Amino acid sequence: MTFILAGCNSYETYKNKPENEVDLLINERLEALLPNLKPMYGDKNKTEEEKAIDNKFINERLHLYNGDTIKAAMESARNGWYYFYKEKMDTAMFRFNQSWLIDKNYPASYFGFAAIKEYQGFKVEAEKYYNLAYKHDSSDSLTKKYLHQIAKIKEDQKDTLGLIHSYYRVLSIFPKDEIATGKLGFFYSVMNKPDSALKYYNLTIKFAPNYDQTYINRGWYYFQNHNTKEAIADYATAIEKNTKSIRAYTNRANALMFDNQYEKAIPDLKQCILLDPRYPYFHSALAECYFQLNQNDKGCEELNIGIQKGGQLSDIKKQHSCK
Repeated sequence: MTFILAGCNSYETYKNKPENEVDLLINERLEALLPNLKPMYGDKNKTEEEKAIDNKFINERLHLYNGDTIKAAMESARNGWYYFYKEKMDTAMFRFNQSWLIDKNYPASYFGFAAIKEYQGFKVEAEKYYNLAYKHDSSDSLTKKYLHQIAKIKEDQKDTLGLIHSYYRVLSIFPKDEIATGKLGFFYSVMNKPDSALKYYNLTIKFAPNYDQTYINRGWYYFQNHNTKEAIADYATAIEKNTKSIRAYTNRANALMFDNQYEKAIPDLKQCILLDPRYPYFHSALAECYFQLNQNDKGCEELNIGIQKGGQLSDIKKQHSCK
């Protein structure tokens, strides 16, 4: 059935992610009472009355979207993804079931079923629905969209292991997907797995050589591993790819200052100021370069400019005896 609600209390004990036998039994009992908690309503044989309710719901949704079946199914699935992100698996399942009911050939519902079962730890069931989703998307365009959506939700939920698994799934079908390799590189770096991080950064640069952010990410990886020469080279490449990247200029200036190359850092900091003239702390970094080069008047001048822009730099100014 499309939308059976026996009162909110019916769902209060539903376990979004069953962790033991008791949780499983609770969910099984609720699913037996409420078929819309199961994918495709559990293949329930419906009565004529239930079929009439389904048809009424379908007609109402199609009327709302001017007879566009795909749009109606897509909108119900969109609501499913919202509740999946909120980790409310019962409501997410209702919405994906509605999407499936409207159009059984539109793959979003199958991806939704797969994502929920994967979240709940039912890997075999999840693979079943992933395969159904792939089968219903001959062009692979929606497959790429929804696999990325699942991975993005995992990232938003701060489920690092889950998102890594999701991006591996992307690569299993789209082996040259630079977004997946870039994300894997970044999160392996966060997890302090340098070999894996470097592997996926290199693949991303191979697949998308003009994307500046990957050079910045790889440069940060090198910088953290005290390889400032390689870091500076990657930041330079990022600047070549995007001459307006404040991150690239800032990171290169930071690496140059770390390497005591203060004179070379000055042009980068000046470029940062041109790109973002309101940010006060570029001036404090520039002042530090001048102080290190014994150009104290210029250093004090930059601190004063930074203070005028709202920077909390008075203590540094006193430290250098600036007027």
